[in-house]
Amino acid sequence: MPQLPASEFLKLLAKLTKEELLAINGIGEVIANNYLEFINSTRYQRLIQEFAKLEQQYPHKALTITLSQAQNQPAQPLSQEVICITGSFDKPRNILKNQLEKLGAKVVDTVSNKTTILLAGTNPGSKLTKAKQLGIRIVYELQELLPQSNQSQNEQSHEKEPSLF
Repeated sequence: MPQLPASEFLKLLAKLTKEELLAINGIGEVIANNYLEFINSTRYQRLIQEFAKLEQQYPHKALTITLSQAQNQPAQPLSQEVICITGSFDKPRNILKNQLEKLGAKVVDTVSNKTTILLAGTNPGSKLTKAKQLGIRIVYELQELLPQSNQSQNEQSHEKEPSLF
């Protein structure tokens, strides 16, 4: 695996764009803006310069960063979704939440303009009303959230392992 001196690694980090940062799961506008503000600060530039000086003075003791390539993981079908669960289901809510998160979804407790899907069980209450007002997609069956290929795989393997969906 390639190794870079710390100063070179810091220079690479400085090249990340806002769009690239926002594509990282868990990074939103505030973090991306704060990151870019710091990366463009004179403090960060001094940090790079100090590492470069140390690397020249002590080449055998310099801090290096080992780069590894991210392993190709299968695309998560719900990675772009922010889902709120409301109402009653035949399965515990924490199981539903865990399964949605395994599919890449971010599960939230409240409906907001960032919510993309409301999963509504029986007796959904005020969250359903708010979701309708905001024009959020409402799903009443969890199977609707699964990609077609995933659904057919679940149906085929139903005899081997019971599906949580």
